[in-house]
Amino acid sequence: MITLTPMEWNTIQDQLLDDWPRSHIILRSVMKRELGFTVRKRDVWLGSGLIYTTTTVYLDFFDDAKETWFALKYLNRE
Repeated sequence: MITLTPMEWNTIQDQLLDDWPRSHIILRSVMKRELGFTVRKRDVWLGSGLIYTTTTVYLDFFDDAKETWFALKYLNRE
């Protein structure tokens, strides 16, 4: 599992759209089959009495090799 902020995910999603057909990003089953992961977002409520949330994006991988490939290709950009 890889944990990202929404801003990081948006950047990676743009890169994925450049590298892969749109159907690979939009369709969950195709994303799982071709890229090896699915996307899950979670809002966490913070503060006491304040309405404040933070969103975390999780990439759930089903293949260790595809997770390693993804990390090398999309996460190591400086």
